[in-house]
Amino acid sequence: MTISRVGVDIAKSVFRVHSVDRHDQVQWRGKYARDKWLDAIVKRVPIGAEIAMEACASSHYWAFRHVVITSS
Repeated sequence: MTISRVGVDIAKSVFRVHSVDRHDQVQWRGKYARDKWLDAIVKRVPIGAEIAMEACASSHYWAFRHVVITSS
């Protein structure tokens, strides 16, 4: 199956990543250092997949130059 959604938990030094397909079946999850998580996303997540993260100062930095969908 193809990854359709990814959730990212942003912490000070470790990012946790959890992804599912369109049927909400877990496809991949992992724990990455701050400087490695984006490489992991690029390798595994197809273009067009939704990536969600908590709304904090860091999320604005990571969302820069990407399509951002905000939820209320």
